Amino acid sequence: MRLWRRRPREVDLYLPMRRIEHLFVAPQLDPFAPELADYDPRPGLERMVRAVQQARRRATLRVTVGLPADVITPGLEERARAALSRECHHRIITLEDDLDGVRRLGIRTLLWGLLAVLFINGAVGALGTTEPGSVEDALSTGLQTVAWVVLWVPINLLIYDLWYYRRDRRAYRRLRDLALRVAPLRGVEADPGSDTPAGGAERRE
Repeated sequence: MRLWRRRPREVDLYLPMRRIEHLFVAPQLDPFAPELADYDPRPGLERMVRAVQQARRRATLRVTVGLPADVITPGLEERARAALSRECHHRIITLEDDLDGVRRLGIRTLLWGLLAVLFINGAVGALGTTEPGSVEDALSTGLQTVAWVVLWVPINLLIYDLWYYRRDRRAYRRLRDLALRVAPLRGVEADPGSDTPAGGAERRE
């Protein structure tokens, strides 16, 4: 596993699907259908978000949805773009509401945590100088550890949780105005009798 890998400047994401609805909802796969063994069970939007998050912030993103030719109707590409924009808009609103809630909770827990740390430090100071290995020394060390643990919750909320919400919001903002393309399935994926099912393909540069 590589902890540090080069983030691509360009991403060409190809999403073969059987139905355009799989852009937003997970397909219901039959476990007894061997031809669907490699079909990606995630919604297309989820794969698009992951591609944005793994690329550079200003990377060029191109997404093509591959569909069977018989399900592509006039105006489908425009409707898919509009639906993608609306869905991203709704998720951005939800994320912003979550961000506000997490921020408020983090500030409240930080204030209470600081008060608790002041109280605990006062209790440690009341113990005075302790002999190593004594009960007072163990109690002092335990109280200092508790003080750090009390601050962990607000630190986690205000740093890590907010980072995850902002990362997702940034991805949906990128995808909201994406010029999504809809095209017939490529090659053997277009053959319904083929043993190679529609899974997912991605080319990065």
